[in-house]
Amino acid sequence: MTIQFYELAGENTDIKFSPFVWRTRMALLHKGLDFESHAWQFKDRTSTEHKTVPAIYDNGKMISDSFEIAKYLDAQYPDKPTLMNGAEGEAHAQLVSAICNNLIFFTAVTMAIYPVSQILDNESAPYFLETREGKFGKKLSEINADDRDAAKENLKKGLAAFEDTLGISDYLGGEKPTYADYTLFGVLKWIDVVAYRPVDDSSNVGKWFDRISNLYNGNAANAPTVNNK
Repeated sequence: MTIQFYELAGENTDIKFSPFVWRTRMALLHKGLDFESHAWQFKDRTSTEHKTVPAIYDNGKMISDSFEIAKYLDAQYPDKPTLMNGAEGEAHAQLVSAICNNLIFFTAVTMAIYPVSQILDNESAPYFLETREGKFGKKLSEINADDRDAAKENLKKGLAAFEDTLGISDYLGGEKPTYADYTLFGVLKWIDVVAYRPVDDSSNVGKWFDRISNLYNGNAANAPTVNNK
């Protein structure tokens, strides 16, 4: 059966922007699995079985959480290219996730979260504003990084370890991408979709971003965006 894949979308349901959803989309493409995409909006949280995305429905099971989905795909489809190749790969992906959470994610928030609030449908936007402004204790417009160059410079500092690694390796996983690559890619693609290209083309991270984007017939590269490059 074709996997059913639920992706967070804006008012224009072609715009898929969640960093965690992008991790799962790339994981499904990496595994070479057939899937059917379904747009999910925040208003759907009260009317669907799954209250968050990404989520997949496969073999009678609903799995949520991007990391759990990746583990499931490796376990369920061992004959397909591996995402993490066991405990060692899981630890590697978790390390990259921790670096993203501690050094990159907040800067990404300043670049992407306000633009997200501007592309949601009318029923979803109030929920998004209430929950996110409650979390941060301020208006999203106050969080927004007005100075694009300064925001990119702050992001560059957080990406320094990855910049060095990708100077000696095509991917964080070595010669081929792994789920660790998609973990970082998801955060950067989030900014790319809703705001602007977050990395410099000439940097190691920028070149890696293009390599990932052009995988799988350019699935990510050709994805609709609302950004202002």
